[in-house]
Amino acid sequence: MLIRRLKGNSIELTDIEPIEAELLRKVPSVCDTGGDSRAEARLFSNPADSSEHQFLSDWDEFVRPELRHLFVSARKTVEEDLGKLSDRPGRPGRLVVPCAHSDAWLNTLNQARLILATKFDFTDEELSMHEPPQSFSRRDLVLLQINFYAAIQERIIDAVNGEEQE
Repeated sequence: MLIRRLKGNSIELTDIEPIEAELLRKVPSVCDTGGDSRAEARLFSNPADSSEHQFLSDWDEFVRPELRHLFVSARKTVEEDLGKLSDRPGRPGRLVVPCAHSDAWLNTLNQARLILATKFDFTDEELSMHEPPQSFSRRDLVLLQINFYAAIQERIIDAVNGEEQE
């Protein structure tokens, strides 16, 4: 997959292979914690020690709902963009995303990575390894998925900060 910035303030994802398209389409559904309390805690972690009751109470009342709204809004934006993904059988796909949606994409990809890492109990050490897996267990494949989403985040950042191309 190639990700680059186009003239007219948009980001183009081209040469999207079918497996990549499938992983992209999964992003919004991966972000649904399904009520998993550990994933919720990871996404909405407390910013202070439990002894700071008033601060945490204010956080829960004022900040957490806004964060939840921001996360849901970002997911909806990505889901709508993914509806425009063109992929025909036997041919690489293409997707054009407005640069204005880049923050939503970065946010949603990050949510997906955090939730997958939490649900599959990855350690920081495992997440920082870049070696190919020795086996192809479900957990190994999820780690590849997490790394794929991280690579897309990097490329989106590069595209937004890079020069426009035709």
